[in-house]
Amino acid sequence: MEALVTFDCVIVGAGPAGLTAGINLQRFLRDICIVDEGKSRASLIPCTRNYPGFREGISGHALLERLRGQLKDNGGHVTPGRVVRLERTEDGTFDVVTESEVIRTRTVLLATGVVDLEPELEGFQEVKEKGLIRYCPICDGFEFTQARIGVIAKDAHGVGEAAFIKRFSADLTLIDIEAGAYLDPQSTARLARENIALVQGKVGSMYSDADHRIHLSMANGTEHSFDVLYCALGTRVRSELGMNIGALRNPDDYLVVNPHMQTGIEGLYAAGDMTNHLSQITVATGQASIAATAIHNRLQNRP
Repeated sequence: MEALVTFDCVIVGAGPAGLTAGINLQRFLRDICIVDEGKSRASLIPCTRNYPGFREGISGHALLERLRGQLKDNGGHVTPGRVVRLERTEDGTFDVVTESEVIRTRTVLLATGVVDLEPELEGFQEVKEKGLIRYCPICDGFEFTQARIGVIAKDAHGVGEAAFIKRFSADLTLIDIEAGAYLDPQSTARLARENIALVQGKVGSMYSDADHRIHLSMANGTEHSFDVLYCALGTRVRSELGMNIGALRNPDDYLVVNPHMQTGIEGLYAAGDMTNHLSQITVATGQASIAATAIHNRLQNRP
């Protein structure tokens, strides 16, 4: 049997974290492989004006293109594919198993991110495709200062996000799509205290008009319109690869890492949204730089 070529590091995921780590490791003259299935959450960002250095704003797609170009300039590239599992070998290396091959590596960096949970509402995807659904008020709440804002929610998490958004606009409504099934009395009391309007009931459909206003038609016949809608249903963390090899997760499924971004598994690192609630590109790229440097230093000290 032909021996597998052993990489210094395999990076799983080519969002901002994975690409930044790849750029750093290429510049450390490391042999790396980046595997990505093409589902970066960053690609869905219509435009962010919260990323340093881009005063005019930049779309998530354009930012990823720049990062991929920078990776190429430093001798790297992204391999399309889906990683199905990680395996630890007897000599302490890893086998990264994709749908088509097995890649052996001395270290692994997971940068698989999270997936936004979305409601099954008629018209939601069409409105989303127009860039009118938002997910991160830290990123773009400033752009909607004093706008009429709706927040799609169902539980205390959504109430907390609505209270955060209240900083930007007093004209704020929480749309409880579960009609109170998950809202506890403390949550409804907080909404009243924060002077946040509450709409409960089944949403029949939603659509946007020529002025890009979003309209929600309720099953009871009423209609509500907004300048922007935030979806605050939470996320699903893509941490299964780490969990299945024994890495620890916290109660919210984020991988537990040390200050060098290493999990409890020697040689297994993680960076980006899958490690914390603060889904910020700047945080993801900073973590990626920390992880890449730690990986390089580890390989220096453990040939």
